[in-house]
Amino acid sequence: MSSIFQKSNSSIEKIFEDAGSPKKVMCIPMDYAKKTHVALACNGAGDQLRQRFNVHNNPEGVQFVLKIADGLCRKHSIRPEHVIFAGEDCGGFCFNFVHALASTGRMIVGVNAGAAAKERENQIASTDELDLRGIASLVIHKKCGRTIGAEHGSAVVLRQLTHHRNSLVKARSASAHRTHHLVDQLLPGFLDEAQSGICPFSQASLWLMSERFSPKQLHARQTNVLLRKFRSFQVHQPAETVRKLKHLAESVLPTPVALCETLQICLGNEVRTYSSLDACVHQMQIGIAKRLASTPGAMLTTVQGIGMTLASGLYAELGDPARRRPAHQMASFAGIVDRLKQTGGPEKEAHSRGRSRRGNRVVKNLVVDTSIKMGMFGHPELKADHSRRVAAGQDVRFTMGRKMLRTSLHLIDHCDFFLPPSLRRNASRNDLRAYYQHAWTKVLVKWRNSGAIQEAYAPGAPLEEWHLMLNDLYGLNLSKKSPQAWQLRPRQQ
Repeated sequence: MSSIFQKSNSSIEKIFEDAGSPKKVMCIPMDYAKKTHVALACNGAGDQLRQRFNVHNNPEGVQFVLKIADGLCRKHSIRPEHVIFAGEDCGGFCFNFVHALASTGRMIVGVNAGAAAKERENQIASTDELDLRGIASLVIHKKCGRTIGAEHGSAVVLRQLTHHRNSLVKARSASAHRTHHLVDQLLPGFLDEAQSGICPFSQASLWLMSERFSPKQLHARQTNVLLRKFRSFQVHQPAETVRKLKHLAESVLPTPVALCETLQICLGNEVRTYSSLDACVHQMQIGIAKRLASTPGAMLTTVQGIGMTLASGLYAELGDPARRRPAHQMASFAGIVDRLKQTGGPEKEAHSRGRSRRGNRVVKNLVVDTSIKMGMFGHPELKADHSRRVAAGQDVRFTMGRKMLRTSLHLIDHCDFFLPPSLRRNASRNDLRAYYQHAWTKVLVKWRNSGAIQEAYAPGAPLEEWHLMLNDLYGLNLSKKSPQAWQLRPRQQ
């Protein structure tokens, strides 16, 4: 018999079913804290087995709460495998405590803090005991909750890495904004490539800004030194770039002498900060790509328009079985569907109330970015679908986003190679053969640019399995060596 609660935890339902009686199930809700957690014990019928007690956030606290649970099991004839430890989704301060409990083989459940707050008996006040009762009510009624395991899968590890990379990117962007502010005072227009001829924040740009950066100092630099440096940085048309820089240095207003040295010191420090953050981001991207290569998330790169950053982010958020929901619930979880309101009997129609703000903003941003990328760089059929939705007046970020969300879930679950809609039914062998051969080259380039091509085509990796299968089924000779850029350019007749 299926539950009316769509978000119910199947593991909790199985424990209640195996126990035979709610009184043979024990729930220990815990309110996590940095130093001392608060917990109580009750059975599945809501009867309190032990009043509130404190648990220290250390190894002794883990052993103490396990001793309490074992003693209550013996007293009330409850089997240890029918004990559920539950708490709100915790922060980093109690992550090790929860993991230590899970490593003992006990069932640990994490519940949403907002859902637990709604289960409190008093919606005005909030105390430790009221919070514990709200958590226990969610578990006893089997409404929701996710099981926390001792093992951390590839999606969990990637989620930690991608979130850290996003933090580094934000810090790098903040450093770039501060650099813009300082450069606008020292040499306005330098970070505009049309005026200076140098790509902003390139190696040549950072080298010039790192020391003695001002119109006077730049104009005094020897032309042959600048040419030699620009050639080493592979600047396009170095002689023309030097001419533009000299002209820019002569045409701008100079910085006040009293502030020039101070601004140069600040800019030098900011350039070193930016360079360090940029190196960290680059290192993180390579590490993420290497970990993604051995997961089903690697198949997301077979979609034209989805690069390594989007693929790793989507798999990190969608690939964890503990967080997985059906496709329509994932769309609601991401906050890309409207809320519905229907009341007053079956003759009353439902009406939309707009999108909820409680969605997961990380997943929402990834889905919206994917939709935008499809309109810009996606497969021609997806680009045409994107344009059709725009012409129809739809909010293409969300309507196309829902389509790409379903597509991403399918590719992850079935470890499948992306096929455009026209080739999914009644496609000829020659059409499929031509598509795979063309798409394979684009996938190779993505993994080459990410520095993880060897990991992507290592034995047992999903893309390597498809490489062997496509060669066998279609008589192809797909290479594992990425072509160079000049080989991808169309030849002029």
